Amino acid sequence: MTRPTVSLLALTLALVALPGACTSKADRTESADKSASAAPQRIATVDGLSQPEALSFDAANNVYFVSNVNGSPGVKDGNGFIARITADGVMDSLHFIQGGRDGVQLDAPMGSRVEGDTLWVLDVDKLRGFDTKSGKPYITVDLSPLKALFLNDLAIDSTGDFYITDTGVGVGSDGKMNHTGPDRILKVARADHSISVAVSSALLSEPDGITYDRRGKRFVLAPFSGPSVQTWHANEPGPKDAATGKGMFDGAEAEPNGQVLITSWNDSSVSTLEGPKLVPRISKLPYQPADVSMDVGRSRVGIVSLVANKFELWEWPSSK
Repeated sequence: MTRPTVSLLALTLALVALPGACTSKADRTESADKSASAAPQRIATVDGLSQPEALSFDAANNVYFVSNVNGSPGVKDGNGFIARITADGVMDSLHFIQGGRDGVQLDAPMGSRVEGDTLWVLDVDKLRGFDTKSGKPYITVDLSPLKALFLNDLAIDSTGDFYITDTGVGVGSDGKMNHTGPDRILKVARADHSISVAVSSALLSEPDGITYDRRGKRFVLAPFSGPSVQTWHANEPGPKDAATGKGMFDGAEAEPNGQVLITSWNDSSVSTLEGPKLVPRISKLPYQPADVSMDVGRSRVGIVSLVANKFELWEWPSSK
């Protein structure tokens, strides 16, 4: 550290000696109070979930849908479920959609998106559609013909096509996971639900979260093993690094105002992608955040932790 020069030190002492130049204890207290009030505040906590891996806010019904693996991710055990939590952070229905009940097949639900009255959910090697009000299943797209290994998250582009990350993780009969590759993004066409490989590249670095940024007309990727959040366009052979962070990225969600939210396990944070930087908005969480989803109308976010088995509702901090 550079030491202050004598003249600078003298000037500082002189300023302190001037009446009103120093900050009073009351002023410091007021400043601290303002700083504390400006920090994001936790509103509610819901415990007792079972490996909640992802969530999506439904503005039409004012609820969060939370995917609960309820076992080992990637294992077809038939006991996954979707919880429904109110916009105020109160459990409404723990087993709103339950594997093995009412004709529902749900093994280990992961990434999800709400589109109109449909909740789209990834389930090992399937894309499933459920009614957001009744929870009834009405469509399943099978991606096993593409040898899908570990479908993780999905995004819907401006044409309505689905783009799905396959993290390239194989799961043994004992539930142990091993990254074998390939790392891919798969596509489901809106028109006929035909399936294809959109891109396969080691540069994807175990792709996890994916979201479509409508303002930027690009996909934003949150790779679990890479050091940088990435961007990608559907006609490109691989992604490009956009912003370096702490790594172990997971959730990604683009908002209508252009904000892109990213979660990181390594620094337990929710950040926004701003140009070439990741700006922490909610940090030093006491758990690793798996996913985040925003209630734009109330300026709040829901956060889930696969490890801590909880959902938390937070005020979203104003832009810095």
